[in-house]
Amino acid sequence: MISELINARKDILYNYSQYSFYPKADKDKIFKHSVSDNIIKLQNDKDVQFIDIEISGLKHVFVVKFLKWDTDYFNVKTYKLLYVLYEHFDYKKLKLATQKFVKKFFVEKRNYCFSEIPSEDIFTIQALNESGFKLVENRLTYYLDLKNYNFERFAVRSANYDDIPNMKRVARIMRNDYDRFHAETIFDSQKADEFLATFIEESIKGFSDYVIVPDEENTPPDAFLTANYLIDEWELIGENISKMVLSAVSSETCRGWYIKLISEMAYHLKEKGANYAFMHPATTNKAVIHSYEKLGCKYGKCIHVLTYFS
Repeated sequence: MISELINARKDILYNYSQYSFYPKADKDKIFKHSVSDNIIKLQNDKDVQFIDIEISGLKHVFVVKFLKWDTDYFNVKTYKLLYVLYEHFDYKKLKLATQKFVKKFFVEKRNYCFSEIPSEDIFTIQALNESGFKLVENRLTYYLDLKNYNFERFAVRSANYDDIPNMKRVARIMRNDYDRFHAETIFDSQKADEFLATFIEESIKGFSDYVIVPDEENTPPDAFLTANYLIDEWELIGENISKMVLSAVSSETCRGWYIKLISEMAYHLKEKGANYAFMHPATTNKAVIHSYEKLGCKYGKCIHVLTYFS
């Protein structure tokens, strides 16, 4: 039954893959690895629930994952709604199923759930909105073709443990008021700041494959950019694609360094064998988007982050 529900909306569910932006993609290969096979594997994950909701004989499955790290950090039981599976096109029944899911799942107090829904899954977005989920962030994907990449070079180096205090400080003070953690009203802003500071520290300790900082004279490591190579995915999806993840740049000591870090990370990923790099700016971050476009990046996709708190 799960396989039937997956294949019923294959064209929509394909957009849940982080690689769906790639214009020359082997869509069947990407869908199988990063959506279909992933959902099947989730059935064996002890932290994942497949919640069945039936409306007028139509089956809906809400796939929800418990996030222990987030729960412990924010002291709020945290879940992620990964997928909503169904095989019909009756919006009223989908809305009823979603409302029933909310009543069934959010029985306990202080349960927090978020979901990242691609723009293409508009009926699911509307059903969640009408069931109490609110919008907290609109997030884009931009991508860069590295095969013929050519831009001015800048002096950077790999970050090390000695850089952690600087990077944590910059992560705290250069907040993005529109990301999920700061736009979410249930989170304290200082706690959200510290979350990003913790994230960059863990990135240096191995959470990311590579972190770079400026390496110019009289320029402190008050700017950084992290990346994940995703090499294990390349054969499975049919393309060499890497991801730029987290960045922060001090407006006082490293002005202008954002575009420099992005460019140098592009060269680094190219040297590692990647043909494409992608990144996730918020729709509100016009300066960042302008930098991407200046480097030749192109728009790939848009997702909407919705949340519910009981």
